[in-house]
Amino acid sequence: MARPVEAQAERDPGLQPERTSLAWGRTVLGYVVVATVCLKLAALEGASVAVAAVAYLGIAIVVALRRARYYRRDLRRLQAGGTPPPVLEVLALSAVTAALAAHWLWLVRR
Repeated sequence: MARPVEAQAERDPGLQPERTSLAWGRTVLGYVVVATVCLKLAALEGASVAVAAVAYLGIAIVVALRRARYYRRDLRRLQAGGTPPPVLEVLALSAVTAALAAHWLWLVRR
């Protein structure tokens, strides 16, 4: 179903970077939650879980620090008319998130 011409003209180009920034924020929150649970389990499970918790916290810090910069950069690119997607960054974060999920499943299944 096509949108009316008026609705397309009213589109705010600043919303897409804002949604992306919010998604990065949820990703950071997810890493922090899993890291917290891993730290809590470290007393029972051993040093490997504590190392994983530190790694998750490190990833969360890196993503959080870069989030504001990405937002500003994407907003500038969108306003300039071209926004090539950050393919390598998305693939890297996806790989880390998949590793997080696999590790979490391994902890739950033990």
